[in-house]
Amino acid sequence: MDVFSATSKQVETATTPKVATTAQTRQVNESNESAKVNQQNQSETAKALTQTVKELNEQMDILDTNVSFGFNDEISLMYVNVMEKSSGRSIRKIPTEEAMDLSAKMKEIVGMIFDKKG
Repeated sequence: MDVFSATSKQVETATTPKVATTAQTRQVNESNESAKVNQQNQSETAKALTQTVKELNEQMDILDTNVSFGFNDEISLMYVNVMEKSSGRSIRKIPTEEAMDLSAKMKEIVGMIFDKKG
């Protein structure tokens, strides 16, 4: 009996990792920092695109056209809206409202699938 207990203690000591916890902690911290940088970059891009949309719409007003531009914050995507000038009715939206809704849902589903917290 003593031989078995001594052997099992030796096996436990030999197989227990000693340095793995430090590497995992460092990796988690680095991934959190890269996620923060990525969010900041996306926010800056969204602001720049919003400003671009505003400038494009001002130019379209000067030209008296029936085309307007927009930016969907939810999916970070620009769209074009062709309208009837007299009634203000939307003739065509590119991409369509359905495509933008589908893209938002897909983004949400991918987020749930690859959620690192859950």
